Order: sequence, then structure tokens, then C-alpha cells
Amino acid sequence: MAKSEIIAGLDMGSSRVTCVIAERDDEHNKIRVLAGASVPCKGLKGGVVVNIEETARAIEHVMDAAESKANEVVGEVYLGVRGAHIQAFDSKGGYNIARTDKEITGEDVSNVIENAKTFQLSPDREIMHVIPQGFSLDRQRGVPNPIGMEGALLEVGVHIITASSPAINNLVKSVSKGGFRVVAPIYTLLAVGELIVSEEEKELGCILIDAGGQTTSIGIYSEGGIHFSKEISMGGDSITRDIAYGLGTTIAAAQEIKEKHGAVISKILEDDKPITITKLDGRTKKEVKPRELLEFIQPRAEEIFDKINQAVQSSNYADLPGGAILTGGAALLRGMPEAAEVMLDLSQSRLGLPAQEILQCPEEYMTQAYVGAVALVCYPHLKTWNTDVPGPARSGSVEKKLWRWFKDLF
Repeated sequence: MAKSEIIAGLDMGSSRVTCVIAERDDEHNKIRVLAGASVPCKGLKGGVVVNIEETARAIEHVMDAAESKANEVVGEVYLGVRGAHIQAFDSKGGYNIARTDKEITGEDVSNVIENAKTFQLSPDREIMHVIPQGFSLDRQRGVPNPIGMEGALLEVGVHIITASSPAINNLVKSVSKGGFRVVAPIYTLLAVGELIVSEEEKELGCILIDAGGQTTSIGIYSEGGIHFSKEISMGGDSITRDIAYGLGTTIAAAQEIKEKHGAVISKILEDDKPITITKLDGRTKKEVKPRELLEFIQPRAEEIFDKINQAVQSSNYADLPGGAILTGGAALLRGMPEAAEVMLDLSQSRLGLPAQEILQCPEEYMTQAYVGAVALVCYPHLKTWNTDVPGPARSGSVEKKLWRWFKDLF
């Protein structure tokens, strides 16, 4: 029996690094998650490297932990990228079929997509993904796959995701210093959307909200594909800081209070029993009711949703019958799906988790903390386009890889 392909996804979060190791079973069309690990990283801020050495150490630590659990040695990773440096836009391209034989070929499709990429891009930016949204043939729209059809004019609409080259290179350098090679940098939101947003939701029109600690990524789907994506430089950490400041306690204590007792809307609070908190001096105690936390949580949550709503209104895709799909650590704050419905004026919303159809995954990794990394290992298996732009060689240290090989042997 042929050995299954081992895949690793490394999700670079706002201030955490999360890894999942999986194997691809083509015979049963499944991705089996073997193990995962997640560690805090002081070298990351909003998904961007601010200290390569710190980030490299965190990567080595998290990968070693995941490898030990999976009993596998990994040499390369799919790298999940996020942050304010990500920018996206739509573009269109056209291609005339000048041959006597007007049958559309795969080469024609490649050419029309290349034509959609003929725009000016600053030297410090690079294209990460080019995602076809739909084709037109002789002005007839709604052609999902034109190969084999006949026509004289082939057109395509694409969604293009770009990133800061220095930001990508710093991430890749950190991975390399940790002893691994990057197969490809992937916009984490895109991978998550392929895993947790249903085809019907994409067709109806919906918004995916990946709410992290320091950033919130949004993607709007319509007519079966992604048409808008944006990074917002605000997330759940802003709410945590407001609680810490308002109550005069530590960030760690505020985070725990938020997770255990916080809510975005009052109607879902079941009880209002006082909570005892410890002040910054480490000795003074104070009692606060969960309902009082709303005055710190609601204003910042409203600000985040207001920024999301502004982005939606600017996208020309504000009609979203499919509602909102929320994911990410900040989405776990009680009442977030309900708040999304109210604040974005949507008819429905839900918390997004990986689809079970293609996954065999232990329960501990079927959580918001791991959804990005799980999506990365599923991404090569799920994506329906083949136009991702290959970057420069993204290699790790040869010496480090040899050391890892010897470690595995002995």
C-alpha cells in the first residue's frame, strides 16, 4: 500500500502560531488530522513578524510538539498568512480566439486569466492568489467552465489577493530559521472559506468573518465565488484591553473574565451572579456582575461590526441572504452570531466549523483555535482553481533538515 501524503499547515495568527499535521487519503477522499499544537508568539503582531528570532523559536516549538504527537517528521508547510498588509481587488480579462477552430482549450483559459493580471503592481507587493469568479463566452455570462465550448471572445472575472513582499519574506525567513520549507503562502481566510462556507451559502451571497485577536478578516461570497475580501486591524484583544482598563485588572485576568463571563448582548445572559476579580496590585478584590461587563464589551464590539459594515457597503455586495459565518477565537464570545445579525442587518448567522465530509479529525482540533491550520491542510485538496501564483524558492536550512532526519532515525 502506498504511503499517505503527509501535509502540515502552519497558521500565523495575531500573536500565536498554530500547526496541524494531517495525511491525505486519496482512496477514501479524506484528510485525516493526526495532531496539532498551538503556542503564543511574542515575535508576531497582527500576523506580521516583528522579531524573526522569537517567531522562529515559536515555529520550531510548535512543529516539534505536533510532530511528536503525530509521530511524523515534516519538512515543509503550507503557510497561513493574514494581516493588514493583505489587499484584494477584482479584475477582468479578455482573450480573442483567433483560430479557425474556436473550441476553448485549457491554454485559452490560462491566457485569459493572465490578461486579467495585466495591471500595475508596486515593487514591494506580490500576488498570492488569482481566483476565477466566472467566465463569459461571446458576452454570455455565467459559464462555469468554458473548456470544450466554442466561441470567439473569452472573458473572465477574477479576485486577486496581494501581499507585502517584505511581510511574506519575513514570515518565510522565520519558517526557514525554524528548519522548514514553505510550500506556498496562503491567505488563511481563503482556506477557511473553502472549508467552512457551503456552496449554497456562496451562491446565495454571504459574509465570512474570521475574528482574531488583533485582526478581523472578512470575505464576501456571491454567485458561487469570492468577490470581496478585506483585513480590519481590530479584533478580540481590543475588547480584552477595554475590560482590563475598565476593571483595573491584568490582561490575563481580563481575557479569562471575557471567555467565562462575557457576552456581546444582554439577552443571552442567564444569570447575573457577581464575579470576584483581583485588581492590578494582586491583592485587592472586587466584585462585578456579568451585566456590568457589557459596558466594556458592547462599544468595542459595535465598533468592530461598524467597520465590517462599512466594508460590506463599499463592496457592492451588500445583499447577503446567506447571512454571516463567524470563525476565529474572538467569534467564541457569547452572542457574536446574534450581534452579527443585528449589527449587519442579516437574516441569519452561524458559528463556522470544518465540514465533516472530507475530514477525519479528533474533537480537540475541531475548534476555533485550530480551524485556520485545519483549513490549510485541506486547502490543496479542496480548492477548485489552479491559478495560485508560485513565489520564489522558499527553502529551509539543509543542515537543520538533516539534523531532523537523524533525530528521527535515532
